[in-house]
Amino acid sequence: MESQHVTDLISAYALGCLDEDEAGQVERHLAECHSCRAEAESYRRVSAQMALAGPLVTPPPELRARLLARIAPAPEPLPRPSPRLSLWQQVAAFSQRIAPVWTPVSLLLIVGLLVANVVLWRAGSPSPAEVNLASVEMTGTEQAPTARGVLSAAGPIGVLVVYDLPPLDVSQQYQLWLIQDGQRTNGGVFSVDQTGFAQLQVEAPQPLLKYSAFGVTVEPAGGSPGPTGAKVLGGEL
Repeated sequence: MESQHVTDLISAYALGCLDEDEAGQVERHLAECHSCRAEAESYRRVSAQMALAGPLVTPPPELRARLLARIAPAPEPLPRPSPRLSLWQQVAAFSQRIAPVWTPVSLLLIVGLLVANVVLWRAGSPSPAEVNLASVEMTGTEQAPTARGVLSAAGPIGVLVVYDLPPLDVSQQYQLWLIQDGQRTNGGVFSVDQTGFAQLQVEAPQPLLKYSAFGVTVEPAGGSPGPTGAKVLGGEL
């Protein structure tokens, strides 16, 4: 078959329209046949001039812009701004970062400074001597013997930081109680993470230093009007 002339395939070969097998057949034949090789060369010259056969047309002015827009890389999406955290959320995040590596005493001092800054800021920047700072260390009961807590107070504002409290079912939360003359005032409810860590902002109806003791109990989610569950943390001024 390859010894026969490939005249019917030469025009398609010159235009690059043959598949791989047919193109190979033509190339092998052209290597041996001078007449077919000459004809193929004439077809190549004709095909090279075909682009010039039509009349010259000036492209529309907007064509360049359309082509550039089509080949331009897609713009990268702008990074989404991180949500702005409140001051107390920043305190919580900072406390969580340092809790695994700092001792409760060291953390007590750090949180106390944070509370002092908050109070100074809220009160219109009074002098540090005008702010009465105090911290109460809370220890675990038989229900949570390894648990520890630190309540740092400045006026009616405070921050409770707890460690090693057992995580609770979603139907339960821990509740802080502010104790004065046997009366217990709700100090807020909170849940701990899987490591037993939590941070709670406390805003009391009166300065926290006027309360004689503090306790944490297990209550239904959302809290109770009064203590109903087991006490897990306690501390006194």
